[in-house]
Amino acid sequence: MWSSVQSKLPKNIFNFTIRYINNTLPTRKNLLKWGISPTSECSFCLNPESLLHVVAGCKTCLNEGRFTWRHDSVLNFIASILKSVNHCNLYADLPGYISPSAITGDELRPDQAFDNT
Repeated sequence: MWSSVQSKLPKNIFNFTIRYINNTLPTRKNLLKWGISPTSECSFCLNPESLLHVVAGCKTCLNEGRFTWRHDSVLNFIASILKSVNHCNLYADLPGYISPSAITGDELRPDQAFDNT
């Protein structure tokens, strides 16, 4: 099933994932190391901008709700891909989808789940 989902990923998303795994995305820290940027400072909080900082460490981005927006955008993208998988029920913690709490029965639920029917 994963290979069918992976094959539907746009090339740019697949390439981004590979570059993320290998830490070769153009963070300020990498740009400084590659001689492209004069600084490694985050433009929002002025701390060193590593991959971890960009993904989940910038307090300014957290306080402004940027991480929540990005999280929900990724969740929407994944849900749009998964809903095309035949013979599956998709549950997502997003408007327009059945909540995963329908399966787990509590508030401590995953963002997405699907079952193979």
